[in-house]
Amino acid sequence: MEDWMTDNNHTANSNGSNLALGFASSVISVVLFGSNFVPVKKFDTGDGMFFQWILCASIWIVSLVVNIILHSPKFWPVAMVGGCVWATGNITVVPIVKTIGLGLGLLLWASTNLLTGWASSRY
Repeated sequence: MEDWMTDNNHTANSNGSNLALGFASSVISVVLFGSNFVPVKKFDTGDGMFFQWILCASIWIVSLVVNIILHSPKFWPVAMVGGCVWATGNITVVPIVKTIGLGLGLLLWASTNLLTGWASSRY
């Protein structure tokens, strides 16, 4: 039962990753993802198109660097459809945050993502 707490290479992990590294990555992701829309509330963003363009371009650049580090894993073109839908949804972020606030806006955004992800995998 205590196997997951050891650092041995023969643990139950199928991909050989370290549990502490996974938890640390999750915490960093939560902090960074949870704060990516703070500039929308703090600064004047106009209609939001420039903000959305910079946000998507920044995410693409980080993904490109990770792709290069991982030596270009297999490319899945269907994933581009999800990225296009996600980017289209990001267009609505600025008006929503300006109208109902950051907390309620992100709550609705995350709830919609959870329900859509559940429905797409369930049905």
